[in-house]
Amino acid sequence: MYFSCLRASLALTIMASLTLSAGSASLAQTAFEAKPPVAPEEGGPRRWVVVGADVQLQSKPSSAAEVIRLFEKGEILSNDGCQEAGHQIWCNVRSFRGGRGGFVGFQNLQPARGPDGIVPMGVDDSRRRAGKRDFDAKSKIACAQERGQALGSCEAATAQSDGGDATVVVTFPNGFQRKLYFIHGEFVRASATMSGVGTDFAWNLTDDLYSIRVDDQRFELPIRLVFED
Repeated sequence: MYFSCLRASLALTIMASLTLSAGSASLAQTAFEAKPPVAPEEGGPRRWVVVGADVQLQSKPSSAAEVIRLFEKGEILSNDGCQEAGHQIWCNVRSFRGGRGGFVGFQNLQPARGPDGIVPMGVDDSRRRAGKRDFDAKSKIACAQERGQALGSCEAATAQSDGGDATVVVTFPNGFQRKLYFIHGEFVRASATMSGVGTDFAWNLTDDLYSIRVDDQRFELPIRLVFED
């Protein structure tokens, strides 16, 4: 669930930094002319931004294939690699929030900048680094572990990646830990626990403060734990 206050705050920040300049876009297109762009696992851009209007997501790399849905200009898509088919380059994509994937013509895409102004390349390593306790920042945050409980204080440690990707590990006073996952500056889910799988959540971002509910737990953490704006 995404709230209007988030769209008024985070969306403006993201959209202000999404689109590459015309010169940069030309360079990006030229760099990929020799061969199809690669997936993040091979060092390619982590996400694309849609630069056309009403861009079709096809079920197969063909303009004659089933149209799954339309993407609006400015939408952010995960890059699952590209291929050449029918004398055209097609990229396998999906919304970075999840959902059904498909193919979009590469001419409708550009590498996407994150809300930190950086085009992230390669795989997000924040989850791996968080698992190794290789953190970039630590802070105390407001939190509540049980439904109806007043906000108390928790320890939070974050492993950040470029593009607004981050994994934040929150430790409650009793030692219980939960990981909060962010992509492109948005909260996308939490780690599973005995009480929940981490996908029952609501969140917003107001005045550089994330307010997040996951299952019965609540968290408030500053934006600087996710990315440096």
